[in-house]
Amino acid sequence: MSRSKPSWSDRRLPAFFTRWRTEWKDETLTPANYLDFEGGLRFVLAAAWLFCPETVEYRGGVFLKERFGQGNVDDWFTKLGDDRERVEAVVNQVKLWDTFVNTPLTDDDQLGEELPGLALALGECWQGVLSARYPDLEVTVEVSDEEDGAYGPTVTFWTSPSGTPFG
Repeated sequence: MSRSKPSWSDRRLPAFFTRWRTEWKDETLTPANYLDFEGGLRFVLAAAWLFCPETVEYRGGVFLKERFGQGNVDDWFTKLGDDRERVEAVVNQVKLWDTFVNTPLTDDDQLGEELPGLALALGECWQGVLSARYPDLEVTVEVSDEEDGAYGPTVTFWTSPSGTPFG
């Protein structure tokens, strides 16, 4: 399994976008232009929940509201021997293949090849958002991808008490 701290610094434009820009015969078009031309505001508004997720605090941990279920979390605490960080990491996992199960990932747009970059971008956003939201906690965001491709890109996080004496 390959794991990394989220950093999306090596950006390349997605294949579908470069093809779209070529069709318009305007190499100055940006991804923001694509969103405007293609009516992307609806998608961006929905994506805000993915990139800036709602969270809940429970049993000393922080959990994605969308993935939180009290019974499920309690079961994980029982299974993992009250290891809160591991419970958070398991419950907060977002597997991008599961998020986009109704999207063709292997067609001409090669969207499946874009998911690792999306996972890194998502991880960077979570790191910033959650660190700002919980300044007294150390937030660890992890982006991983199974080498055998079994689960595809996955993003998760866990928290721990801040190691700095000044919060």
